[in-house]
Amino acid sequence: MNRDPPSPPRGDSPVWCPPGSGELLRCPSCRLQLWEPVTVSCGHSLCTPCLGGAVPSRCPLCQEKLKLLGVGGPRRNVVLCNLLEKCEDRGRRLAGLVARVRHHLTRGEAKEALGMAQKGVELAPDDISLRRCRAEAFVALGQYPEALEDLEAVCKAEPTEHEILAQEDAARPRAAHRGSSGPQAGGDSGDPASPSARAQDQEEEPEAGRGSLVSEHGQGILTPGQQQEPGAVAERQHGLLAANEEGTEAAKCNQPYLGELLSISDLECSLCIRMFLEPVTTPCGHTFCKECLERCLDHRPNCPLCKQSLREYLKAGSYSCTVLLQDIMLATFPAQLAERRELHQAEMAELSNLTKNIPIFVCTMSFPGVACPLHVFEPRYRLMIRQCQEAGTRRFGMCVYETGKSFADYGCMLEIRQLELLADGRSLVDTVGGRRFRVLRRGHRDGYNTADIEYLEDKKVAGEELQELQSLHESTYKLAQRFCEHGDVASRRLLMQHGPLPEKEEDIQASADGPMWCWWLISILPLDPSFQLRLFSSTSLRARLTQLQRILLALLQQPPAAHPLPEHSPRGHI
Repeated sequence: MNRDPPSPPRGDSPVWCPPGSGELLRCPSCRLQLWEPVTVSCGHSLCTPCLGGAVPSRCPLCQEKLKLLGVGGPRRNVVLCNLLEKCEDRGRRLAGLVARVRHHLTRGEAKEALGMAQKGVELAPDDISLRRCRAEAFVALGQYPEALEDLEAVCKAEPTEHEILAQEDAARPRAAHRGSSGPQAGGDSGDPASPSARAQDQEEEPEAGRGSLVSEHGQGILTPGQQQEPGAVAERQHGLLAANEEGTEAAKCNQPYLGELLSISDLECSLCIRMFLEPVTTPCGHTFCKECLERCLDHRPNCPLCKQSLREYLKAGSYSCTVLLQDIMLATFPAQLAERRELHQAEMAELSNLTKNIPIFVCTMSFPGVACPLHVFEPRYRLMIRQCQEAGTRRFGMCVYETGKSFADYGCMLEIRQLELLADGRSLVDTVGGRRFRVLRRGHRDGYNTADIEYLEDKKVAGEELQELQSLHESTYKLAQRFCEHGDVASRRLLMQHGPLPEKEEDIQASADGPMWCWWLISILPLDPSFQLRLFSSTSLRARLTQLQRILLALLQQPPAAHPLPEHSPRGHI
């Protein structure tokens, strides 16, 4: 992607970094180029050396409490490491390594500096700067034979290359300290590479750069020819730090646009093969879209790529977005990211339609106003419940199974009141019945059933018919009270499980589904499911009350032991 960079703003700011520049790839903790970045549980990414050997108790940026979540130690973020390798050429990477090793040395972290230098030498065995840095680390740790080996390698390097590196290294501190003295007289004194300048440099600092070392105590270490004075060593060390800082600030403006180095394929989820949406990084270092990872964990609690166990990660139930990856996508491909988000929003809008393609849970009979607890463990229904939550509707349809049709022609909308997620991904869902509906068309989505529906509504009556209906309602409710007060063990058990008989409504036609106490009674009576479904599908309140009255009269005429009521455990177990 080619685009002209915007003009830098005018003002006193010493450094300006355009959007999408490599400044994003700096560690927010040490401000150096990211090195083997690790994404911690809060979503921030830090260098492996900044984290140390173990995950700290809190994030150094947001102070959120961090969790290891079942892996042995910090694992590098694979996607971010690949992006770094693509954005850095070999020279830039080596320069970053040298800067990082020196950063550790100045802080007295000799072991960390040695480890970093070892990796650099493995990457570029002939690089003199890395050899010299490693020798300094060896000396700081008291490993003098190893330091001498590196110094010999530095001395045996080609003279021309060694001479250039030594002069560049030696010229920086003098430039930092002589900035106020101005250029010296003479035709070639301003050029550090000229013969006269080179001779003057060698007189001032003999054998500069030829294996000269600085220990963590600031003492001079023997070079192949002589030992430097402590004052010169301190001056040189200060100059190196100042030069590194200046170089770091200047490099910010020269960093390339990430959009020119990266392609959308570098930012694709390996599961959906689309641009990352809410990227989350697992403890094993792999990154996926949040929704894609959740769907995989519905089936198996392992990383889809490396098969590392993610049981602890699943148990935590908190998937933090990888902040750096989100920032990179926003800086490099904002239009494509906006398009990806719009597509997701369209999918969520389709899920929020409560008449077209509503999700259908095929399990048990449910009724308006009656609680229906569910134990959800099947992957397809775990996905369905999660999508209902994300869409914001918190509703889905419940139908019983029917041979030849996959599910019955009538069902009830359920609303999620509370959801308890278990450690292994299963969930206990507390729902309550809503509107009744009739199925118009059946379908499938993501492995579960869907349906186009129309809602049922009881026929309204008025005048004399309404008075007769009111009288029938009163008499049937009194029979229901007698049944609940019958006193046998079965009825008492039902009252403990389902609560008391609901109060009767003043306006029996206020609800499209009629009085709620009728559905409560139908749900606890020992009725055949097919008969329950027939009462459920009726749009005549008079017909339902008449049937209930006959059933209650028949039950009340029998002795208590003759009509034992069934055990009622949680309805949905699927």
